[in-house]
Amino acid sequence: SLPQSPETVLQGGAVTPRRSADDAEEESPAAASGWDAAVTLTVQVDGVDTEMALNDYLWGVLAAEMPASFEEEALKAQAIAARSFTLYRMAHGVERHAADLCDDPGCCQAWMGREARLADWPEADRAALSDKLTRAVAETDGLAVCYDGVVIDAVFHAASAASTRSALEVWGDDVPYLQSVAAPEGEADATPNYYSVVTVSAEEFERALADLGADFSGMQETWIGETRYDEAGLSVSIDIGGVTVPTTTLRQRFDLRSSCLELTADGYALTFHVTGYGHGVGLSQYGANALAKQGYDAQGILLWYYSGADVENLADKSGNLG
Repeated sequence: SLPQSPETVLQGGAVTPRRSADDAEEESPAAASGWDAAVTLTVQVDGVDTEMALNDYLWGVLAAEMPASFEEEALKAQAIAARSFTLYRMAHGVERHAADLCDDPGCCQAWMGREARLADWPEADRAALSDKLTRAVAETDGLAVCYDGVVIDAVFHAASAASTRSALEVWGDDVPYLQSVAAPEGEADATPNYYSVVTVSAEEFERALADLGADFSGMQETWIGETRYDEAGLSVSIDIGGVTVPTTTLRQRFDLRSSCLELTADGYALTFHVTGYGHGVGLSQYGANALAKQGYDAQGILLWYYSGADVENLADKSGNLG
């Protein structure tokens, strides 16, 4: 349940006493009061369960997930998306661990402690960058992306190709607010590693896909058949050795940056030509920064990516997260 009053907060689905303002102020790099400071959660950090306030946690997510050099409205959009993602996980649970969330981006969200993050920044920039993240969390305090009044699973990724992908295309579940939308990233050179190339030997390729029943006889060039695309022109599957293989499977098995890819063969090697970075569903971080540069505020950025959703202040709500 959501916090019903200043004295109670959500923790793992149960209402527990709120931390004191003094405790929050001592520990938090973000706002020491407000809706976020009243919510505690357990985060598995380097394998150890650690309890922290939501505002502390979100500061660490921003520190790990998005460059602090990004536009302030992009950082605010990321903070709201991360808060929504976190609350959704707290309400629905995570199968891989008992903690509410962990610091593995492959499972939950990346997270960095304040000390580690500051150490990575040039000393002259530390105060300004830290304050920038603090503002992004504090100025969005209690804001979440909701669909029909319920906090959403606000997934995000680094960079899209021509468009984002729908949840149906990637995970097989049709989620109304996770539909394909146009990607505003702009010029590829504005996004690091927007294009990437991965080459593997024929032996490695065959070994990685051995369980799919593909026919790997003949020359490597003959292994590759038709590539299928979605309506936005993004690749969704490739015929390999007579078997249709989803590009999401190829991304996973060859550790590719994205499932938007082309596959070629030359001699004894096969090469993936990859566009974008991440699963492609929901908010694109580099796209959010591009929109912010165009004058979009955090809410406008979020409504671009989460179809039919709204940004709501949870301090004005009570009851179940959904």
